[in-house]
Amino acid sequence: MKKFRLKKSVILLSALTLLNSGVFALDLSLHLYPVFEAPFNNFLNKAGAFGGSGGLDVAPVTLRGRDKIYVAGDFTYSVYPVDILGPQSLYDFSLGLGYSFRINDRFAVFPELYGGFWSFKPSESANAKAASGLVFGGKIGGEFYLGPALSISAFGGFKSYYTKPAPFMNNFEAGVGISYSLSRGIFASNKISMEKNEVEPLFPVFFSHYSDNPFGSFTFTNNEENDIYDVEVSILVDSFMTSPYTIYRSARVGQGESFEASACAFFNENILELIQPKSSDMEITVSYYSIGKKMTSNYSIPVTALNRNSMTWEDDRRAAAFVSGRDATAQRFARLVKTAVRNNMRKDIPENIQYAAAIFGALKAFGINYVVDPSSAFTDNVGTAAVDFLQFPYQTFLYHGGDCDDLTILNCSLLEALGIETAFITVPGHIYMAFDSGLPAEKINSVRKGFYIPAEGKLWVPVEITLSQDTFSLAWTYGSREWKKAGDKALLIPLKQAWAIYQPISVPDSDVNIDIPSQEILIKNFLEARYY
Repeated sequence: MKKFRLKKSVILLSALTLLNSGVFALDLSLHLYPVFEAPFNNFLNKAGAFGGSGGLDVAPVTLRGRDKIYVAGDFTYSVYPVDILGPQSLYDFSLGLGYSFRINDRFAVFPELYGGFWSFKPSESANAKAASGLVFGGKIGGEFYLGPALSISAFGGFKSYYTKPAPFMNNFEAGVGISYSLSRGIFASNKISMEKNEVEPLFPVFFSHYSDNPFGSFTFTNNEENDIYDVEVSILVDSFMTSPYTIYRSARVGQGESFEASACAFFNENILELIQPKSSDMEITVSYYSIGKKMTSNYSIPVTALNRNSMTWEDDRRAAAFVSGRDATAQRFARLVKTAVRNNMRKDIPENIQYAAAIFGALKAFGINYVVDPSSAFTDNVGTAAVDFLQFPYQTFLYHGGDCDDLTILNCSLLEALGIETAFITVPGHIYMAFDSGLPAEKINSVRKGFYIPAEGKLWVPVEITLSQDTFSLAWTYGSREWKKAGDKALLIPLKQAWAIYQPISVPDSDVNIDIPSQEILIKNFLEARYY
């Protein structure tokens, strides 16, 4: 028997929860009213009766987002003091149909019609017959919401205890009471719905970029029956964040209104340790106040962080995140080259150009080669959302080569490590690099025509880095020709400008041991360099 009762309780709770789910979305409320009935044709007494009414309201239909058509089940018990018979009990059961019209967040009015049956059973000592029959009536009331689930109400109306050939009695009735919504209280459901979500894969190299630049968006709708206040939306990806990040705030969102939150986040640097894609759950929390009560709605959606070498070429400036003068291996290589050649510098050539030539010759001696990756080529991916694989400077050293974007990143990083400003050059289907010659732009007429690019108040030297096993002068010549040939389609992107949007990063394991060419070889290649 105990097991049977337990099963019945579990079934009842499950049913109530299911009724309030998105499948049925019913609103169930309990109500309790002290009631006073004032008869105007009552043979029992003239004073009326006091009693109580309790029951369950079920609202299967919602209109205008918060008006409700409801069915009310009521049990009412009243005690009538009768002069001859003493206190007599009368009770009735009824079903009603009503409409709750929500005027504003806190106040609603409702009309209701009902019908059922009643029973009057005097004491055995009384010389009176028991009576029963049908009951019907109607009432009009108002309801004031103390919170999302709790309200107080008052009503007045007409009630007839019907028998043949004449009514047993007709009453005016009035009551005040309290209602509690099971749906919005114990079985509270999510009243803030997520209508749409768009989340892009995460690129670890842009982890700092995401704090101010969205990688997705969410659209929510306020399905509460009232306006909500102090609305906040936050996100948390446990794998890469230490605390939730607030992405939306609003003082008020109206009932039925939608709002959009852009997905930004403050990610940890440990996202840079990813060498394989990783899927995680993004927890989204919407918190707000509904009629004075703090509420929360929670969602979980999957998000994928790609490996740290991943990038798309929708914006060529993105590659700037891979260029870093702080890369440990690039710094060590560049400084050793500078130390080796600084006592052999020429006075008739700008210093920046000589150091660039020294770096070019050192990379040639190291054995850096241009290698086209058929599965990840700039020419195939430029201007698209296709995911490309870009190497960090230390990886290009370890692999002794890379494609055009990898060699551009390496050369820019080495020169930046020496304090020489660099830039990307993009022409249709190709990317290479340029560096600041150290000459101002107004010197354009005093240098070799066509070999410099005037921009940003500087004269830039274009270098075709894919000619890594040729000479510096040939790489410079080809870089100039490609720039002129592309015409208006050529673009120079100073790294300093690109870094304002895509900050440079250095991965944790970038400090690797490489066999740097001897000082003798570095000096030999430097002295053999030709500049025109």
